[in-house]
Amino acid sequence: MNNIGLINLLIIDDKPENLELISSFFEDSNYIIKSTVSPDEAIRICKEIEFDLILLDIRMPVDGFQVFSFIKSSVKNADTPVILMAEKTDLENITKAFKSGCRDILTKPFQPEELISKVTIHSFLHIQYKQINELMSAKNKIFSIIGHDLRSPYNSLIGFSNLLLDNLKETKNTEAIKYTEIINKLSVKNLELLDSLLNYAKNLEKDALESFDKINITSLISEVLQLAQPSALLKNIRLSHEIGEASNILGKRDLIATMLRNIVNNAIKFTNNDGYVSIQTKATGDWVEIIISDNGVGIQDEKLKGLFDYTKKESKQGTAGEVGTGYGLLLSKEIIDKHKGKITVNSKLGFGTNFKISLPRYK
Repeated sequence: MNNIGLINLLIIDDKPENLELISSFFEDSNYIIKSTVSPDEAIRICKEIEFDLILLDIRMPVDGFQVFSFIKSSVKNADTPVILMAEKTDLENITKAFKSGCRDILTKPFQPEELISKVTIHSFLHIQYKQINELMSAKNKIFSIIGHDLRSPYNSLIGFSNLLLDNLKETKNTEAIKYTEIINKLSVKNLELLDSLLNYAKNLEKDALESFDKINITSLISEVLQLAQPSALLKNIRLSHEIGEASNILGKRDLIATMLRNIVNNAIKFTNNDGYVSIQTKATGDWVEIIISDNGVGIQDEKLKGLFDYTKKESKQGTAGEVGTGYGLLLSKEIIDKHKGKITVNSKLGFGTNFKISLPRYK
């Protein structure tokens, strides 16, 4: 219990002997106990103090369900779990309690083990729930800082390096041009990775039950290829899209775009100058298949087996010295899994690689 810290417990019962009995079970623990026989005082306290758990007797001079309603409408304790207490023979109120939205029910006379167990479990769960929310809030602040404080410098690096390249083209300073191109490419790649991570995290935290969108895959692939065009031009790599049967897919557009961009950029990275990267789409039953092929350097068999294994993550330089992080394909695999899709990879060393992605077809 010490890892959780002090736990605020409120007990409301019109019989002082019940308050004394319940309090006695938690005197030697980490609970800070407040108790009252007055419903009015209980409501007042709930407006001032946030509790981790509330024990409330149903039968009092004032209807316990009214007190419960006041507690749940308070700002500080709207989310606080409430355990309602009722006589074992009071079947009508027990039935009503189950329908009220309370966290649990305790019947009198109390069984000490049941009382201690329910109070302990529900208070711990509530505290952990609050801690998770605090962590999520802190995480969102961190993402906000990352998004603002890191994207701005990268955009500046990209803009100034492009300007510098334009000016250097009129000179014969090949060394300066070479290193400026490296700065530019690194900045673009890192900004793409940063955007991918932020988009992935943003979408991952959304409700898993939230419905997916209808996505025009042809339009989305065109956008992805447009973004990849500058990198391909630097190596004179031809990008092509062979459109099969027009079909829509079911998913989250930003996540699918991130996944496709990662795989296309990876293909460009490991394809030599004057090579090609192609995308084919076709509908097969309940699936839409997206096949991304290149005539690049290929992947060794032993590395192919661990391509999507986090424990075997590694970063390898591209054919033009491009650097990476090793996370692009791993993120892509997670995005495909999130969409209940499939991915297979075939590759032959020295001849190229073929990624086949199957995603649910929109109906």
